[in-house]
Amino acid sequence: MTDNHLPDDSSQPQFRSRRERREYERALLQARSGSRDTSHSGEDGGLPVSEDAEPRPEYNAEFPPQPLAADGPGGLQSTPRRPVDYVPRQSHTEPQGIAYEAIRHDRAAGELPELPEDTRDYPELSGNVDSDNVKHPGESSSDENPLGYMLVGDGNMPLPEIDEEELKTRKSRKRRRTVVMLTSFAVFLGLLAIVGIAVGQLVGWNNKDFPGPGGEEVAFEVNPGEGPILIGNRLVEENIVASTNAFRDAIEATDTTAHIQPGEYTLRYEMPARDAAEVLLRVGVQGMNYAHVNSGHRIDDVFEHIADRTDYSLEEIEEAANPDNFEVPAEASTLEGYIAVGEYHFPYEASLQEIFEIMIAPTMDEFERLGITDEAEQHRLVTIASIVEAEARPEDYAVVAGIIENRLDRSNPETAGLLQIDATVIYGMGVRQLQFSSEDRRDESNEYNTYVHRGLPPGPIGAPSIAALDAAAEPTDSEYYYWITTNIETGETKFSTTLSQHQEYQQEYRAYCDDNPDICGRD
Repeated sequence: MTDNHLPDDSSQPQFRSRRERREYERALLQARSGSRDTSHSGEDGGLPVSEDAEPRPEYNAEFPPQPLAADGPGGLQSTPRRPVDYVPRQSHTEPQGIAYEAIRHDRAAGELPELPEDTRDYPELSGNVDSDNVKHPGESSSDENPLGYMLVGDGNMPLPEIDEEELKTRKSRKRRRTVVMLTSFAVFLGLLAIVGIAVGQLVGWNNKDFPGPGGEEVAFEVNPGEGPILIGNRLVEENIVASTNAFRDAIEATDTTAHIQPGEYTLRYEMPARDAAEVLLRVGVQGMNYAHVNSGHRIDDVFEHIADRTDYSLEEIEEAANPDNFEVPAEASTLEGYIAVGEYHFPYEASLQEIFEIMIAPTMDEFERLGITDEAEQHRLVTIASIVEAEARPEDYAVVAGIIENRLDRSNPETAGLLQIDATVIYGMGVRQLQFSSEDRRDESNEYNTYVHRGLPPGPIGAPSIAALDAAAEPTDSEYYYWITTNIETGETKFSTTLSQHQEYQQEYRAYCDDNPDICGRD
């Protein structure tokens, strides 16, 4: 809202100090008193008042004019308007009265009515009131009291004394704190650098290399799935090469397309990375093929793996795997169970006969170590070991081997010579699953069905480890007749001496399979 929207009445005067305001009010009261006296005395030459003049409100001491805010007319009123003028108003056609002339601010000071002397006492203020109250643009208000009051003084107040010793002490403390912080930061950076260097030495982040030729020989085993970086880190940890980077660079610089194959290698401590790379890559050595056999692998798995690693076809491998061509017990109808668990290297040009002889040798050597020379006993032992390998965890091998011996005793009151082992039935079915139907359990055409055929099955059902062979040779003597794995994932196995107790454990297994049908091989 602008002044054009306000009434035409002149606004109340604004004051620059309280003293000016008091003087104005005093002059106003005197002027009003004089105007009243003049209006009641026509003979004094008072000004006539028009009958049509608008009545004006009289001044009432109980309701004095309200002061305006310092920000202009209207102040904080809800609707800005000009305040009521309590001075008697004269007609526009009449000459200006004495009262109106008394409050004009455009007249010189000498034209105002003479004012009585102000005899009141006022406090002495330093400086000029007007200049003290004027705030210049950009002037800081930092001298004002937080509560909004101005601090008034006479300019003679003493300044606070400054304790030079305290000031020096504070500066000294500040310097010490700064020195401590900088020192701590420098120590931190130093420790960080030391740790970085140590870790770099540990994992071989640099290209350091030993000059060679190396120290004592050491056996180093490469595990399946390990690549150059992981192998290099292990070589650094065992102090065989100086850094992983140097070993990796040596691998890349070697002129060969071969890859590092799992197995055991003979290296030297503190040998050059190039020499270690050549040993592991078999540079200058006749080319070798690699094959491995896992625990429980069936003979078909072994054949397929050899076909993948060599140029021989699956038909050629199956034909070459005739047990009559090898020194295995006559009771063996196949090489099942006689191919030992492990990793094998053989020359590229090796024949299938040579390959199978290499794979069979560990099993025959273990028979010799155990002192078992009878072929029938060897066949019995490898058959039990293959069942133990399929049914138990390594820590339970000997216990399960003892239970098999208890069941094979036809005089036992629980099974009467029946092994009743699921793994043998599944092997005879030619499938890979954990469960089978009651009809499959009654199937007499399955020679490996130990629920209907007493004694051991015709032969092994997979590749046993050396540990399983040892457990079959020295079983644990116990009163148990039953065992069951109630949790396939953890391998938890529970043993029992009676069928009723075993059936309770079977119910636990069925409940597990209900919750995990995919693990148990259910459709």
